[in-house]
Amino acid sequence: MAITVWSELIEKFQNGLTQSIEFLAERDVENIPGAKERLVEKFTQLRNFLPRNNGELLITMINNSIQSKLFPNTTNHTIAFNQILNARTLEQDSIISELIDGFISSQGKTLFGGTNRRILDNLVEAFKKRRDFKIVDHQFYAMFGDPNKPRKYVQERLDKIADFLGLEVENLHVEQDVRDGKPKNYRFYSFPEEITQILEGKYIEVQDNGEKVITEDFDKMVFISYFLATQSINRKNLDKYAINGICAIFSLILLLSFMPKLEVDETNPINRDEHFNPQTMSIIPKSWLTKGILGELMTPLVQIVAYRVGGINWLDKILLTDKKINLHLQAQFLLKDVNKWVLGNMCRVEIPIFVEISNIFSEIILGAEGGNE
Repeated sequence: MAITVWSELIEKFQNGLTQSIEFLAERDVENIPGAKERLVEKFTQLRNFLPRNNGELLITMINNSIQSKLFPNTTNHTIAFNQILNARTLEQDSIISELIDGFISSQGKTLFGGTNRRILDNLVEAFKKRRDFKIVDHQFYAMFGDPNKPRKYVQERLDKIADFLGLEVENLHVEQDVRDGKPKNYRFYSFPEEITQILEGKYIEVQDNGEKVITEDFDKMVFISYFLATQSINRKNLDKYAINGICAIFSLILLLSFMPKLEVDETNPINRDEHFNPQTMSIIPKSWLTKGILGELMTPLVQIVAYRVGGINWLDKILLTDKKINLHLQAQFLLKDVNKWVLGNMCRVEIPIFVEISNIFSEIILGAEGGNE
């Protein structure tokens, strides 16, 4: 049964690639000579090699790049966190940060009734203000509380976001508060102790008096790494909204990796633009990001990622109504946060995970072609 499901998913993605290729054949709006032909060539190669060795190409890309770097297949929290944290690079952070932070913030808007604040940025600042590497409940209220709602209502929402991010909650009762002398209950939010120990050194400096000082290296990527580690070890228990969001993000990373690296003539105006660096960027023509191309690929790829990362349990939770499919397609708008527009074209930063996936693509195809000679 599993082989049949996997084969069907590969076939769906192949059909999407065929439709995208046909869509490209009818368009003639490229302002970069040879760009359309390069994309057609890449998509054709991808389509032809998808079923080889039971989908080896996609399995290797997802297992060796997406899962090993961003969503480790382990039930050990510290191993997962360490693995993601150690895979960080400066260039890769910018992409992963915007993608995942956007997803987390959208969940926060749901939990907090429409607040548009950047959740992780606020949490980083809150941790830096204290000397015990904890956030006290009144800091949470200041960031996310609603003065028009009862305290109990706000508290429930705070606990939901703490649970969503994987923070631990600790209750403390004092008989006499130093400010007003009255009994008071406090709630503290923190990382688990085993995670805190991993952070000590580079991200946390423990003083002789026991105080914990947050270093400048502590940023929202630490939260994102921890969030991904928490989600990965709990993958069997995630709700459908988290599953759809995570799969859409990982699918977008794969799609960007599938885009071929273009070379432009040295006289092309893009080479004179101060924001373009040919050593670290590749060009994606705007027409490649249309619904006629991404729209045919995003949903079947979301299903493929779901099945490889979470099995049939995740696949069954992928939402395929017209409304939900449009939500999958909205992932393309995250591109505006993680890429630069230069003279009407998208410039993708060549981060390690993109390069790695592209290399896997080349190695498998070259190996297969060599074996056919």
